[in-house]
Amino acid sequence: MEVGYVLFNIEPRTKKSFMEKVRKIRAVKEAHLVIGIFDAVAKIESENIEDLEKVYLNEIESIAGVMNSRLHFVACPRTRK
Repeated sequence: MEVGYVLFNIEPRTKKSFMEKVRKIRAVKEAHLVIGIFDAVAKIESENIEDLEKVYLNEIESIAGVMNSRLHFVACPRTRK
């Protein structure tokens, strides 16, 4: 199982609809609004890195209201526990 975190900048006034949409994506295990440089973070899981990339590129990035997003893979298997 591979894990990644996606950090988002979201357009103003679209946070509620964005959160509803991102939480419906099968690979998204958690999604939260945050305070700081980014507006939201989502934890995604899949069987392999290629599937994580496909979910990110084909499903997550196409959500209306996303101005900017970054996918970060969990690098060390020991940190996944």
